[in-house]
Amino acid sequence: MSADKLHDIAAQADALPPVVLLRLRNMTAVDGTGLGAIEELADDLRKKGRTLVICGAPAQPAGAMRKAEFHERLGDENICGTLQDALDRAAQIVQGPGPP
Repeated sequence: MSADKLHDIAAQADALPPVVLLRLRNMTAVDGTGLGAIEELADDLRKKGRTLVICGAPAQPAGAMRKAEFHERLGDENICGTLQDALDRAAQIVQGPGPP
């Protein structure tokens, strides 16, 4: 996925659902530019009241995200190993916190 595509997604943030899933299963590698674009997308979505949840990153992209401490910007809970985990996380976000 190119940085341009991520910018296009961010430009449509007002029309997107409360949770945006970014499935990375076909991403074979990511560099600093790619990580920056994903981070920018997360920030843009957050400003519009949406949450980015990513899932399915293969070994190299997942390692690059860990090395860049990506979880500190996106939140550990929003980086999921599988699509099902991401869907479960999205459901949690949409449902909001349970009763105290």
